Amino acid sequence: MEASLLYPSKCILAEGPYWHAKWNSFLWVDIEKGTLYRYDWAKKKVKTWDFPHRLSLVLEGKGDGLILALDARLARFDPDTENLTWLVDIETEKPLNRCNDGACDASGRLWVGTMSTQFDKNAGALYCVDTDFTLTKKVASVTISNGIAWSLDHKTMYYIDTPTKSVQAFGYEVKTGDISYIKEAITIPEGMGSPDGMCLDEKGHLWIAHYGGSGVYCWDPGSGKLLDKIEVPAPHVTSCAFGGSEGNQLLITTARENMIDAQLEEFPDSGSVFAVPMPVKGSPVYGCAF
Repeated sequence: MEASLLYPSKCILAEGPYWHAKWNSFLWVDIEKGTLYRYDWAKKKVKTWDFPHRLSLVLEGKGDGLILALDARLARFDPDTENLTWLVDIETEKPLNRCNDGACDASGRLWVGTMSTQFDKNAGALYCVDTDFTLTKKVASVTISNGIAWSLDHKTMYYIDTPTKSVQAFGYEVKTGDISYIKEAITIPEGMGSPDGMCLDEKGHLWIAHYGGSGVYCWDPGSGKLLDKIEVPAPHVTSCAFGGSEGNQLLITTARENMIDAQLEEFPDSGSVFAVPMPVKGSPVYGCAF
């Protein structure tokens, strides 16, 4: 399979793809520019909002609001009034840290990770924000917190700390949000780049964006085996999400950061978003309960 250009956003660091079914739209962010994108699937039109912060995450919130991760804080954003309400501070004691990837579980809790803007080793962590805004650190000593996904039965949580080049599996209790480490479910071989964002399909397979790997790779978390690859005409693939009117389109985000002129000439659409029709649909995705 090969992905096609959906929209030439040419972001510095496009991330956080999310399908908003009510709006029939894909959302994503440019972390470094602080820009939120909305792509209307039917009209093929784009609307943007800009924030004076690094913006790493967008998810559905309660009502018609969106939940954003801006620097190291969470906020509720009303796209109609453009009103921003601050909700939770994540790591005020670490001024060099910011939020990165995140996702909501089936109970509406928000799981979000952090990292150092200087990429300091083990400076970040993975947190859970419960429905009453209680903040709990779940995994410590993380370097670049990235993809989070849950198995179809909600009994396993998959998690990526990018420099480990692996996907960790945790036992998961959906009623309490408790996790317990099980094993390293997937190990990324040398030469395939590094695992970044990911999503789960209806068969329980993980589709993982490989930064520096020019593609989205499909892995079986049960066996740890590589099953498929989507070719992307950009080396730095950052994340992916299922969506589209039929739920069988995969939106893929990429980056143009850390690329020299010769690379940008070879891959001019780096930083843009791509899409590919899939032979499977995605697993259910949940919004925040707040």
